[in-house]
Amino acid sequence: MSLSISYSATYASWTITDYLADWAGYFGDANHRPGQVQDGVNTGGFYPGALSGTEYALTSPNSDAGFVAEGNLSYSLFSSPAHTLYGNLDSVSLGSDLTKTASGFEFGAGKEEASFSGLGLSSLLSEGHAGAVHQVVYGLMGGNTSALESVLNDLLDDYGVSTASTFDAVAAALAAGPLSVAPAEAVGLQQPLDDLALAA
Repeated sequence: MSLSISYSATYASWTITDYLADWAGYFGDANHRPGQVQDGVNTGGFYPGALSGTEYALTSPNSDAGFVAEGNLSYSLFSSPAHTLYGNLDSVSLGSDLTKTASGFEFGAGKEEASFSGLGLSSLLSEGHAGAVHQVVYGLMGGNTSALESVLNDLLDDYGVSTASTFDAVAAALAAGPLSVAPAEAVGLQQPLDDLALAA
């Protein structure tokens, strides 16, 4: 699966870096560090399971900002290594006015601001908090988008753009496809077949 993005026209001329900083500032820190979440005030959850599912979503306790992480995700809770999110992460969507429905999590009409699909991240439980999936999602929970931005830059490098580019510029680069790189065996002059036959 290759990287794809969707975004509100409001942010077309914004760089992805600026947008992520704006979203993070509005989201704030949900403070889901161990021992900090009180019963009844956890604003996040999985779908369809209690500790695993195809979606994990969280609404900020500081604003109506939220995110949805999609893939095949599981949470270890108290099993060692404790409080670890692991599995496969395919996409992250950011916006506001997030609700849980019978078929998953949805943003309010027109409230999904940006979505990044084709992330292709995978982490094992044994990787603990060092796993890429945990780093990205847990970062978002704390209002920190640096891990997501790092993943995006790794993927965008093949297209000659980065998160310092505008959404419109990135969309155009993705539509054009990866920058062509000549395979190693194609570099240099090709020897004529007749010469090869003589050499044999």
